[in-house]
Amino acid sequence: MKPEAIQIIRDEHLAISAVLYSLRYLVKEMRRGAAPNFAVLRAILDYIVSYPDRWHHPKEDKYLFAAVRHRTREADGLIARLEREHALGYPMVEELKKQLVAFQGGDSEARDAFFAAADRYAELEWEHLRTEEDVFLPIAERVLDAEQWAQIAVAFRENDNPLFGIKPREEAEALYQRILKLAPAPIGFGSNA
Repeated sequence: MKPEAIQIIRDEHLAISAVLYSLRYLVKEMRRGAAPNFAVLRAILDYIVSYPDRWHHPKEDKYLFAAVRHRTREADGLIARLEREHALGYPMVEELKKQLVAFQGGDSEARDAFFAAADRYAELEWEHLRTEEDVFLPIAERVLDAEQWAQIAVAFRENDNPLFGIKPREEAEALYQRILKLAPAPIGFGSNA
């Protein structure tokens, strides 16, 4: 039986992937001439900043990667790469936000710059998620024991930060629902108007 933590991580990856898909879908449609939906694009970038970059990746770094590092050196290079990719995410999203503001403001070059940056970010994240699931998690599954997996599951389940009163799972779900409400079909429930 797979450790609960693996399912939690995969579920979080699935939610992140859905948001990335929405971003890529909207960019593809805008390239074909669809009007930009700036509200959805902003909600997508807000989701990426508030959930994967602020909560998901730090927990992988602090709990999952640290536990594997403690048990084996065989994944050191892979962990270093995954941590570098985590660190790259936030500046890339900040650049995306700047490009989106310029695009919305009518900057003629910002539209294509935003599209290119969105494509780069989505590709980096998808490759990152695939590497974690296809390469890293099998190593973790092999080297970690049940007690370590239980500790990792607790860390991933516990998404309230009492120090700041933040409930990221609720915040992420609210942002995700906002994306669905604003986005046109087939990615959401909003109208194409």
